[in-house]
Order: sequence, then structure tokens, then C-alpha cells
Amino acid sequence: MTRRLLLASAGALAACSRRPVVDTEEMLPDFGPLPDFDFTTHTGMPFRHASLQGKVWILDFIFTNCTLVCPRMTAEMRKLQERTKDMPQVRLISLSIDPDRDTQAVLAAYAAKNGADPQRWIFVSGDKPTIRRIQEATQRHLDPDEITAHSKQLYLVDGSGFVRGVYSVVQPTAIADLMQDIPKLIRNPRKPEPES
Repeated sequence: MTRRLLLASAGALAACSRRPVVDTEEMLPDFGPLPDFDFTTHTGMPFRHASLQGKVWILDFIFTNCTLVCPRMTAEMRKLQERTKDMPQVRLISLSIDPDRDTQAVLAAYAAKNGADPQRWIFVSGDKPTIRRIQEATQRHLDPDEITAHSKQLYLVDGSGFVRGVYSVVQPTAIADLMQDIPKLIRNPRKPEPES
């Protein structure tokens, strides 16, 4: 009888071990939500906060006549578009912070020049106050009154619009770290419980 109980217990433990377990250590941090927005893409389509649902997003800030960090940011995004091509949940957003000059036509030309697949990598812009709110939420160390100031960072955003990772392209391991975190977020999109 005891042997039967031991065998049954062992079988139950083996069955439990086969169940997928979400590793709470893989839960990415929560850097807060993006403010609500209502933008337009380089293809002329509306892009709203609700458009984030169901996807994992890589976000950067650029403006098309920037000659310093923006070309590097865009080059990294192009590489990421290629490296995530087998991840159907992943999309890329480049948010222009110079809406006066970066019209839809300008963004469309810039997207084409940089090989952006419009199904996966979109360039968006909108009104300055909304752009500033997003900059303030993500780039807290920058002067919010200087709209053309922006960081050298890529942001990993979940399907609910929460920033879950921040990666500075000047750091040697930034892209590798981002590529490691994308599958983690796909597997486990839950956010850590807020501290009481």
C-alpha cells in the first residue's frame, strides 16, 4: 500500500513538472504607462493607444533632419526589424518629435529610405503637447520644454501601453539585452505588483 502511494505521488509530481510554469523571475519591470495619444502613421492611418493592444512594441524617438543620434537609432531599428521578423507579435514605432517638419509625406519618404516594412515598422507623429507628455513620461532626465531633445534609448512597450524595458544604444549590450527581454515579455506580459 505504501509503495502504491509513493508511486502515485511520484506520478503526480511528474505530471505537475510537465505543466508550463511562468517564472516570476522573468517578469519584466514596470516603468509606467505611456500617456494616451492619437497619432497618424506615415501611411496615413490613425494610430491610437488602443492600437498597441495584443503586440509587443519597440519605441524610439527621432526627427528626420537630425544628423547626430537619429541615424544611429534608425539603423538599430532597421536591424531590429530584421531580427524580429520571426516574431509576429513584435512591432516597431519611431515617434517623430518634430511634427512641424515631419509631415506624413516626409515620414513616408524617410520610412522608405530606411527599408521600413509598413506592416511592422511605423513612423508616427502628432500634436506637440501629446509628444511632450510621452517624452516626459519616458525621458524624465531631459528638459521637457526642449522638444527636439531626446534620448539615445529604445523602449520595450507591452500590449497595454506600459514601458517594460529601457535600453541605451550607447551601451554595448543594449540590443542583446533587448532581444533577450522580448521573448520574456511575450511569454509573461504580467507586471509586478506595486509595492504597498
